[in-house]
Amino acid sequence: MAKGTVERSIENIFDGVFSRAFKSGVKPLQIGRRLLQVVDSERDLDAQGRRVVPNSYLVQMSAADREGFADLEGSLLQELTAALREYIATEGYHVEGKARVALRTNPDLRKGKFDIESRTVMPDEVLVPSSTIGAVGSVPLPPRTLATVVETPEVNAGALWVAPSSSDSPPAVLTLPGGQRIELHEGHYVLGRHLENDIVLNDTNVSRKHAEFVCAAGEVMVRDLGSTNGTKVNGVVVGGEQLLQHGDVINFGTAQVTFEAS
Repeated sequence: MAKGTVERSIENIFDGVFSRAFKSGVKPLQIGRRLLQVVDSERDLDAQGRRVVPNSYLVQMSAADREGFADLEGSLLQELTAALREYIATEGYHVEGKARVALRTNPDLRKGKFDIESRTVMPDEVLVPSSTIGAVGSVPLPPRTLATVVETPEVNAGALWVAPSSSDSPPAVLTLPGGQRIELHEGHYVLGRHLENDIVLNDTNVSRKHAEFVCAAGEVMVRDLGSTNGTKVNGVVVGGEQLLQHGDVINFGTAQVTFEAS
């Protein structure tokens, strides 16, 4: 697929999902187009001759512009990430892990202006015990730019500890069934039964793509993605987006997850 075809695909996505007027001076289509330009500008050849591009793209904008996306920030991130991954795949670029997009407020930017920073940060060590795969749940890495998953003797067998990155402290931690702990950093995380999700729960009552967490400005929201068995916070069904508080208990079908704010 040619670059122009991907750009037209991005335009069609944003025309449908973000057709209403925004208070933000930055438009989703502008971000999408710039995103592709950044990918191309950062490509490089590695020792194996592969065209390598970064795996982390941080969109920075003013507080006023970000507020204009408040109602649909999760959807915006999801569509930007999908468009980014499609472009990387169609261009035949190589990326370490999964490419991701995150939003951040930059007080130095005025309304209508935005910037995109890109980088690749590899985890220092990744050790996923085989006992966790296909058992209580397979726990993939959180965004590779921000966390490392390692096994430690201090926890029970099969449990995982997510070590914080020195560059970014997590706003929250999820405790999954079986004791696995997942750090949530800036960005969004899709949770479900499918192995391609960011957080995998191997439970038949969990949909393939069940819900997502959106982490921004130190707050975390959960949003159901039209799952079969629904999402509940402290026993109350989540209709749209639900802001999470420390100690909240989240149910994805019958799978129970505990939320801890930092």
